[in-house]
Amino acid sequence: MEKLELKIENTNGELIIREGNAVEPLPLREPNIIKIIGDIRSVSAFIKKRQKGHGSQFIDENKAIVTVDKHSRTITLQLDPENYYGASVTAKLEQSEELKQFGINTVTKFSRKQLLDLLRFNRLFFPDKNQHAQVLLGLSKLRIKSETEIQQERDNQGNKRSLHDVKTVDDGGLVKEFGITIPIYKGFSPQNITVEICFDVVNGDVQFWLESVGLKEAMESQIDDIFNTELQSCDGLVIINK
Repeated sequence: MEKLELKIENTNGELIIREGNAVEPLPLREPNIIKIIGDIRSVSAFIKKRQKGHGSQFIDENKAIVTVDKHSRTITLQLDPENYYGASVTAKLEQSEELKQFGINTVTKFSRKQLLDLLRFNRLFFPDKNQHAQVLLGLSKLRIKSETEIQQERDNQGNKRSLHDVKTVDDGGLVKEFGITIPIYKGFSPQNITVEICFDVVNGDVQFWLESVGLKEAMESQIDDIFNTELQSCDGLVIINK
């Protein structure tokens, strides 16, 4: 770069000359693709705050589409589905962590100690503390007897058949059901449910699991109520149910 020389005579003031290079412009970049995933209230919260938005977050009723999938428990708002860079918000309804640890109506199996520890450290979910104590006592004293009955059948044609009938007997006074008050979904108030303790003997060891018909019914009922409430904010938008 050729050096410039500048000479100014001015007895009434002072002139400061600085030399340097201009700042290099920032490189051109593609716009960020906005894909937000949050709890089940995310779509309604976004709509409430962005009705007067601008740019890629502006909600144009002529473009935006809401997709509802109760099977996957999601509500997805696409602001401009035809635009590759169009923003989207997905609201997801998830089971609460408090409930998830119990593994109710799943394939989760517990040893006696695991189930005892689980129930012991979650006493706060038992509205009936006396029942909680009885459940722990019954589990601690539970004794399982497996009775095997062998029958043999034989006919005069040389055919033989042996039958082994195994019966599991509980003589320890196990409390088979208990009630808990616990949030079913994240961010929602606790519900009362009845839980059944199930068990089986496998290779001499007792395995436990938890089931609840009431929980399944409560989950399905609450899903409908929650989705209906959240979709009220989507009035005026195209709603597609999967």
